[in-house]
Amino acid sequence: MENDSKVEKIERLNLVLNAIREVGRLLVIENDRTRLIKGICDILVDRRGYYNAWIGLFDEDQNVYLMADSGFDGRFEVMKEKLAAREFARCIQKTMASREVFSVEDPVVECSACVLAENYVDRGAIAVALALAETQYGFMVLSTPKRLAMDETEKSIIKEVADDIAMGLYRLDLEEERQLAEKAMEQSRARFKTLIDNSLNYISIIQDHAIVHKSHGLRKIHRLMDQVFEPPEFLKVYEGDRERIKQKYLDLAAGRIDSIEADFQYYPVLDGSENAELRWALISATRIDYLGVESVLTNIMDITDSKEVQSFLRIQDKMTSLGRVTAGIAHEIRNPLSGIYIYLKALKQIYNHMGDITKVLSIIDKIELASNKIESIIQRVMDFSKPSRPQFVMADLNHYIDEVTKLTAVTLRKSNIRLVKHLAQDLPECWAEPHLIEQVILNLVTNAAEAMKEMDADKRIELTTGLSETKESILIRVRDNGPGIPHAHQSKIFDPFYTTKTNSSGIGLSICHRIILDHGGTLKFNAGSGQGAEFLITLPLSSPEQAPE
Repeated sequence: MENDSKVEKIERLNLVLNAIREVGRLLVIENDRTRLIKGICDILVDRRGYYNAWIGLFDEDQNVYLMADSGFDGRFEVMKEKLAAREFARCIQKTMASREVFSVEDPVVECSACVLAENYVDRGAIAVALALAETQYGFMVLSTPKRLAMDETEKSIIKEVADDIAMGLYRLDLEEERQLAEKAMEQSRARFKTLIDNSLNYISIIQDHAIVHKSHGLRKIHRLMDQVFEPPEFLKVYEGDRERIKQKYLDLAAGRIDSIEADFQYYPVLDGSENAELRWALISATRIDYLGVESVLTNIMDITDSKEVQSFLRIQDKMTSLGRVTAGIAHEIRNPLSGIYIYLKALKQIYNHMGDITKVLSIIDKIELASNKIESIIQRVMDFSKPSRPQFVMADLNHYIDEVTKLTAVTLRKSNIRLVKHLAQDLPECWAEPHLIEQVILNLVTNAAEAMKEMDADKRIELTTGLSETKESILIRVRDNGPGIPHAHQSKIFDPFYTTKTNSSGIGLSICHRIILDHGGTLKFNAGSGQGAEFLITLPLSSPEQAPE
């Protein structure tokens, strides 16, 4: 009899251990709570270890939010209603109060108020908390043979199963947290990418002197500024600014400074053109932690238009002040000059009634000629201070440019300068005052020729016309291969009376600049043209209704 009991116990343990092994496998592969607890209940019953099994899971407020059962043949619905209403049976209350295994040898008697009591006739019941550390995930109730309900080995095995289930639920919590964190990270990255790609500024992140993230060129300005701030060589930064910007970056990366706030010129990326016009940028950079790596965040704004407006306002301010000064000078000179005229005329009349006074009259004529020159100078100064409005007509600029360059042909040939013209065919007419445009072209060509007078050979001036990319403006380029303009002087070349040449008034480029502005266009010096100097004129193609009257 004793041997039969031992054999039965061994068989029983084998069934339970087999069930536990299947439960352990399910805990590893199943990530859905509903399928997990249902699968555990089915395994514990199907492997014939237990008559029935049920599991409930708590939320943060200890409400039962998920239930599963096996072995009740549909008679568990009443218990589900009770649990949903927080009407907990005695065994559940015990598991909530203690982590110890709760067992009952005769549930029909001891738990007569339970709605499932009739399912435990001649059977025992064991209830255990599903808990880990300070967290109670829920409970598990099993129906066992009555004789095993109080067996310490049986209770110990069930406690181990409960602990394994709690660990599995903890793993699911970690997995859900990981998935939520990954989803939040992906959303954050998506927002970050959207922010960068749709920013008006060019944004990049640099790690170990290499760009790991940047604006992807959704905007034209992003494409123009591509590689604008790319260590370690910074090849797109203008040579005159490169060392300054490079040193600031190295200081920031090394932690010697906290941030960078600086402006610089750069070469834009534009259809692969090597002669793209230099533009201005303002950079704000700081160190950040990006994906766990110390990085440099750059925020770069193109400020070319702002710089041009500032330059225009500065020149306008100077010209306004100049106008007041020149008007005053002209007025002060003209008063005594009028007296000179009066006295000269009186002298001439007196000497006309005398004898041979040829020599004296010759001297007086020379004085009069000099006075006329002074008057001419005053008139030019007055014209500069109070310019007249251009008289616009529809004009073929190619024709007038071709004509005005013929005037310089002889002078250029004597100076061994080759003038190369690339005048676009079918260039549309535009509203302009031709003679003023001729004046501008003549001035630019003359300046180019003077800049190359010390060169020995291969002196060349290129004059090109064409349409802008938008087809809304005419472009005129005047380029030479001379010594160019030093960087220190480039910002001042359009200032009135600024000159580095001897015997020069310094108002030629100022007048040219104002003439083009009066036409609604722009006159710029292209510092990014390489050797020599290049000036770029843009003139709008206005309709007759838009043309100034």
